[in-house]
Amino acid sequence: MINFEMNKIKLQFETNDAVFSPRTIDKGTLAMLSVLQFKHEDKILDLGCGYGFLGIYIGKVVGGGTHYNV
Repeated sequence: MINFEMNKIKLQFETNDAVFSPRTIDKGTLAMLSVLQFKHEDKILDLGCGYGFLGIYIGKVVGGGTHYNV
C-alpha cells in the first residue's frame, strides 16, 4: 500500500510486485513532479503507466475532465 500526499492532495494505491516501484513513488517521478507546472485547462494522457500514479495525481491537480476506459 502506498500513501502519498503533495500539495494537499492525498492518494492511496494498492499495488503488487508486478508493477514498477510497488512500495513507494520512485525518486525520478518525484523529481519530475517538483519541476512540472500545470494549468486547469491542461489535458493529460496516462497510457500503460503502471498503477497510474502520475496520471491520477495530475488529474487531481488540473481538475475534472473526460475519462476513457480502453
